[in-house]
Amino acid sequence: MISAGHTGAFVAACQLRLGRLTGVNRPGIAVTIPAPQGVCVLCDAGANIQAKPLHLYEYAVMASVYAEHLLSIAQPRVALMSIGEERVKGTGLVKEAHAILAADTSLNFVGNVEGQELFEDRCEVVICDGFVGNIILKLAEGLAEGLKRTITAEFESRDAEAQSLLRTGLERVWNRHDYSRYGGAPLLGVNSACMICHGRSNEQAITNAVRAAKRFVEMDLNRAIEARLAR
Repeated sequence: MISAGHTGAFVAACQLRLGRLTGVNRPGIAVTIPAPQGVCVLCDAGANIQAKPLHLYEYAVMASVYAEHLLSIAQPRVALMSIGEERVKGTGLVKEAHAILAADTSLNFVGNVEGQELFEDRCEVVICDGFVGNIILKLAEGLAEGLKRTITAEFESRDAEAQSLLRTGLERVWNRHDYSRYGGAPLLGVNSACMICHGRSNEQAITNAVRAAKRFVEMDLNRAIEARLAR
């Protein structure tokens, strides 16, 4: 299933019509965020805004399997989004989830991270509830687009050669951070390959979403998730 429509409606429809995987209580949206050292998978990005500690643990397992199989990241480091690195920092949800994640030695859990560390070499998977994750995602998108406009305007008064150099460099950076390259975000935990695309998706984004869904099916990712949760 692939959709560029209303995210909440799509998530609800997938759960009702397709069902959840064995061992999954709440599905989560896994978004791939470009970072200087590679990529970072953020889960959940908006499917479940009232998460429980067990849900965050399930997101950690599912996002780790996704990072291993589809992004080819061996033993991805898993971190929990909080307001400080210390395990005593954060809400009750974060502190309880921290204890559950730390107790599972099969996860490469590295503790808490703060928002800026999404773009540093601290982890490959970041876990949070859908309320926090959706804010992070939209803030990052808006900041990237705002910086592009600001930088472009700053160099408009420069000579043609300087503008050409800037345009070439800026396009390379922008293309690396373009959402259409990643083809959407998988809804992990439902009994199918479900890709959620940006509402502004162009032809490239939809094409890449189809390719991502195809790989999801070919690698039998859902069975790998169920097997890991069963352990």
